[in-house]
Amino acid sequence: MDDDTYSLTASVFDYEYENGRRYHAYHAGRYLMPNDDKEQDRLDMLHHIYLLCWDGELHRAPLKSVRTALDVGCGTGIWAIDFADLHVEAEITAIDLSPIQPAYVPENLQFEIVDIEDDWDYTEPFDYIHIRGMEASIGDWPRLIQQAYDSLAPGGVIEIFDFEARASTDDDSLPESSAYHQLNVLFAEAAEKMGKPVGVSRRYPEFLTAAGFKDVCHETRKVPLTPWQSEPKMRELGHFMQLAMSESFEPYTLATFTRALDWNYNMVQALIAGARQDLKNPDYHIYTVA
Repeated sequence: MDDDTYSLTASVFDYEYENGRRYHAYHAGRYLMPNDDKEQDRLDMLHHIYLLCWDGELHRAPLKSVRTALDVGCGTGIWAIDFADLHVEAEITAIDLSPIQPAYVPENLQFEIVDIEDDWDYTEPFDYIHIRGMEASIGDWPRLIQQAYDSLAPGGVIEIFDFEARASTDDDSLPESSAYHQLNVLFAEAAEKMGKPVGVSRRYPEFLTAAGFKDVCHETRKVPLTPWQSEPKMRELGHFMQLAMSESFEPYTLATFTRALDWNYNMVQALIAGARQDLKNPDYHIYTVA
């Protein structure tokens, strides 16, 4: 192992700590969310929510033959592990800023510590590229998608899964004075100031087309954020989302509000407490779009 490799390997574990949460060290500050055990549990819970939302499927596109695949922003690696188990014939590469993936994984899977907003330098093209849960994490989506296009083999497939980083209603049942609504507005403001705009997921088809992709398909579903719907699957999904959102308020707001809006820790926690109370109100018919 040369000195440069050793230096990088050691430095990625030199985590930064802020307001009681742990953050990545490699290219510190590039990603707004923590990477501690609490956050890893939240990410794994979201994996199961995505599966529930999309009928248990790891991917929506029909993948006839996958020799190589890339998981961009893999987090804990839970999706990549499941995909590697499902496609044992394929070689899977999963990349992230944080080394929070398990040591024992399928033989056809490798993890790399990479800043996905840097230039990509893969010499061999991929048959499939997967990106999930990166809303408010990327500064230049058109560039990222163009790099993905340039890294795909002819006939290759990209899929991007996301939840909109805001709560919506069809009946205006969430008051503008509510803590949850205020959190939505302030988070969008803070993320914009930090160069990680929200609301871009609805523009993914536009970015894909501009990059050169053909046969672009845009599939969306409304996902309840609380168990206010009567249909059994939606109610179950709402229960999981209610817990996920309650656990998401802090990681989404602590760094963004204290760095970009000059809030202090107690101010952020007070708003989070109010938003969590709003999640318990059955009269708020709130949902997000996947």
